[in-house]
Amino acid sequence: MKIVAADIYDVNLHRWKPPIILRLTTDEGIYGVAEFPLAYGTGRQAAIAMVKEMVESYVLGADPTAVEAMWHTLFRRTFWGQGGGPVIYGGMSTIDIALWDIKGKALGRPIYDLLGGKVRDTLHVYANGWYSAEWAPGGNRVPDSPEEYGEIAAEVVALGYDGLKFNPFSPRRGERRPGHERVLEPWRADLGYARVKAVREAVGPDVAIMVECHGWFGTASAIEMGRRLVDLAPYFYEEPVDAMNVACMKKVSENVPLKIAAGERLYTRYMFREYIEQQVIDILQPDVGMAGGITELKKIAAYAETYDLHIQPHNCHGPIATAAAAQIDACTTNFLIQELVPFRDAIAYELVNEPLEPQVVGSQMPIPTGPGLGVTLNEELIARCPVIHIG
Repeated sequence: MKIVAADIYDVNLHRWKPPIILRLTTDEGIYGVAEFPLAYGTGRQAAIAMVKEMVESYVLGADPTAVEAMWHTLFRRTFWGQGGGPVIYGGMSTIDIALWDIKGKALGRPIYDLLGGKVRDTLHVYANGWYSAEWAPGGNRVPDSPEEYGEIAAEVVALGYDGLKFNPFSPRRGERRPGHERVLEPWRADLGYARVKAVREAVGPDVAIMVECHGWFGTASAIEMGRRLVDLAPYFYEEPVDAMNVACMKKVSENVPLKIAAGERLYTRYMFREYIEQQVIDILQPDVGMAGGITELKKIAAYAETYDLHIQPHNCHGPIATAAAAQIDACTTNFLIQELVPFRDAIAYELVNEPLEPQVVGSQMPIPTGPGLGVTLNEELIARCPVIHIG
């Protein structure tokens, strides 16, 4: 069996982080899919170009079942794989996931069965996206005041979720983002605290609330804010400073009595190594579509477990990325909880025929049982997207 063709779809059917989807097809008619998550921020066109070049240079004609060999090839022979960033590692991850999908389908087994088998029957998930215009149930409304944050948070919990994440530090409606984000001005600190407090009061003490910072703050502001939030008992404090500087993150973790989480902008086991060995963070958040794919996430998780650290894969993408994360979650013993953005317009999930997001009940998501990733493309919808065909 070998790869004979590839299709790269630039999904343009919805506005919320519309994915870049790769389909690899074999000479036996089996296809594998994956989602390149570099679909927001800056880099979308670079992502498309990178996966196209990788497929043309290394993937066409290759044995899709030799997944580890392909990962090694892309890491070593691209030159930039040894020290690259999101564009190259995202391309590697996308190809890796699509190959695992083919291998699982060829063998008639879910990917987690090929990685040791599942260790749980369902996946505990928490909700993200509810505080942005991705909140379709509420007419895409965005909360601004602390009271509005509390109201929508209560609606999320009423839907059955026992955990929710949000960034409470965005400027007020109509205000520009501050010019010096590393300094948390008193008014913005007060507003952020008030929003978290309103959410805590609205959902009660038993719901996990996760505070996201997106690496906005300097070390001093991150410590001051983290200490202030302690009485509101966040489940974790995410990316309070740039993850690129291990020493800064370590200083925060040593001075804030909260669980620290980070990792969505760290790639491969090599970037996670210092964080793990120095036990800088409590919860690692590698993105399966960016950190090296299924092959690499399994290695990152195994190394983290030697230090009793937990894995919570980052995922604010589409249904194929969710299915890929679920394969890792199912067979990883130090998995903690899975991030999910389940409130977008329905078309965001209908790109596949078996989306997991609508199947969540009471903060528990089912583990796919089908072969490979357990999802197949909705051919009618994907045919509406611009596509680059290779092969």
